[in-house]
Amino acid sequence: MGKFQELFSKFKLRERVLLIVAIIVLMYIGIDRVVIAPFFKSINETKERLETQKQLLKKYYSFVANKKQYETRLRDLEQYYKEYQGKFLSEETEELASAKLQEMINNLATRNGLVVSRSTALKKEIINKKPYLIELSINFEISNLDSSQKLQNFLYDIEYNNEKLLFLDNLKIKTLGLNVVKGATLSSTLTAIAAIEKKS
Repeated sequence: MGKFQELFSKFKLRERVLLIVAIIVLMYIGIDRVVIAPFFKSINETKERLETQKQLLKKYYSFVANKKQYETRLRDLEQYYKEYQGKFLSEETEELASAKLQEMINNLATRNGLVVSRSTALKKEIINKKPYLIELSINFEISNLDSSQKLQNFLYDIEYNNEKLLFLDNLKIKTLGLNVVKGATLSSTLTAIAAIEKKS
């Protein structure tokens, strides 16, 4: 401490003042970084957290105030789901559901005097985990169409199927020559919803 006072006394008055100012500035910067900045950062984080909780509380009170409306909506959705549940394919595994869908397209084609020449199962998409619902799709092809009426009846049976909910997509008809139907080929994607009991 004595050496510091000796060294300090050798400085001119102006240099002493500048040194004291520099020490004060460095102390302020140090205090600001170590104490003041973290303190204000903590205050801001607390404010943000309180604001988020306030917004969540408002939402919660809104839900509570509209409880009856949400319960009614939930009952309507449950009823709607129960009505459609019977329209889903219901199998133990995804593979069985996929095979069932291929069997359905074959049966619909046979019923209308057509033959499925090719069918390929596509990747399944999970819609819901509990209950476990998936969207199944298969690409299929029917060749050698010989009647527009058969085709019309086949498409009608898929569109207005009372047993299961089926969707057609990417419908393409390739014709040969000038004849619109005879020898034409139909290709499309058939999609259904399946409720699976055991996840494979």
